[in-house]
Amino acid sequence: MAQNIGVIGLGMMGRYYLQRLQQTGYAVCALDVNAERLRWAQEQGATIAVSPRHMAEACDVILLAVPGNREVQEVMEAENGVFAALRPGHLLVNTSTTHPRLGEEMAQRCAERDAAWIDAPVTWRAQGLIVMAGGEQEHVARAMPILEAIAYKVAHVGEVGAGQRLKAVNQLIGACQLAVWCEAAEFARSIGLSPEIIRDVLELPIPDNVLGEDFAGSGQLALHYKDLGYILELAHEYEAAVPLTGAVHEVFKAVKHLGEPDWTQPGIVTYWRRMNRRQDARR
Repeated sequence: MAQNIGVIGLGMMGRYYLQRLQQTGYAVCALDVNAERLRWAQEQGATIAVSPRHMAEACDVILLAVPGNREVQEVMEAENGVFAALRPGHLLVNTSTTHPRLGEEMAQRCAERDAAWIDAPVTWRAQGLIVMAGGEQEHVARAMPILEAIAYKVAHVGEVGAGQRLKAVNQLIGACQLAVWCEAAEFARSIGLSPEIIRDVLELPIPDNVLGEDFAGSGQLALHYKDLGYILELAHEYEAAVPLTGAVHEVFKAVKHLGEPDWTQPGIVTYWRRMNRRQDARR
């Protein structure tokens, strides 16, 4: 299995892909804007691309693992971007969470040059990753061995854009569920109860990280806020009622500005702590 797979973006997910692909026997070519991440990739045995164009010249299959729409567009459309070296037979696999419309546009531009694009956003579960693939059957089938190397479950859910629409549903559920747990925990605290009582007496699965004070991570709160923006755009486009999500979006927005850049999603609990005037709301 000597196929060379490109990975653009070496954040938490990109680093995971690199290691899983190497464990499965693939050679990996890596690219990131962060020099420290590139050194790490080189130490893992990956080759390093100097630009997206260079990667496209070296790899037939490229996985994108960047934050969102803007970064995908930069990777693809810059002077030294992937499009500058796109050729027939290329397969682009977008595991980033982006607006479905962007994937549809990219797929069309790839098809005009006999290349392929699929969207393949991911979500974590206890067993590992689930991939939600959207694209033409033959393109998804070609990507399947690669996706199965990084995930325990790969589902072809429809045409290009369908994977991102399902990811939007996933992100809506995750954000709204988390907001309910945060509100419940801080309501319990406000009326003189320990929030742990929700878990210990009611036997409800409140996340432990909602009860704590340490939210440091890799900036997942800001990324989820970005995803909620896509959800609201989709809701406007399809005239779908999402009142709960609209309210939760405002909570994420407030904490994104008031919290720390590296916070994970449970940091939104500080919104209720501030509103309820807890002295340690920023911790």
